Amino acid sequence: MNLWLFGFGLGALPWMNALGQPSPTIAAYDTPMTCVEALHEGLTSLSLEQGSAGLAQRFQRLEPLIVATHDLPFIAEFTVRRHWASFSDGEREAFLRSFQRLSVLSYASRFVALSAGAFNIQESRTLASGRVQVIASIARAEPPDIPIEYILHQDDAGWRIINVVADGVSDLALKRAEYQRVLGEGSVADLLEILEQQIAAL
Repeated sequence: MNLWLFGFGLGALPWMNALGQPSPTIAAYDTPMTCVEALHEGLTSLSLEQGSAGLAQRFQRLEPLIVATHDLPFIAEFTVRRHWASFSDGEREAFLRSFQRLSVLSYASRFVALSAGAFNIQESRTLASGRVQVIASIARAEPPDIPIEYILHQDDAGWRIINVVADGVSDLALKRAEYQRVLGEGSVADLLEILEQQIAAL
């Protein structure tokens, strides 16, 4: 199974849904474990109840969950790093909107055949930075299970995921390399076009 992974704080920009409207109030998680458990439960419930539903329907159901459990503005800004300062306000909003849509659609398109109990959390560790690593796995039809590591930080919205590493691979690193290459060779418009192409391909 291919897993979409993550990795960083806009803070000043409002959460928006796919239509550019404010998203529902973000749930606050008091501990890293409850955040990861909520993500697992939501993905499993979606797969069991709406696995055969259309992508748009699964997206609509998952969007509040992904927004609540992941610090997507933090992740989005981190992927472009130093280029962020040169983005206009409009470019920042457009990038965040596309990044959020791609993030939710990636989950909605890939987690469609989970069985009950597919996720298993082994332990959590506090890192030197104050962030927390939650170690888990996801079962697949034939062993071995896929190891997953979540990195979470705490802000005013509680504990949220800022990075996910599945089977030893961090999508944050991949996206960061891709986005910074595009921005180094082209423009923000080029990056937004690539995100829209990736969205359309799901």
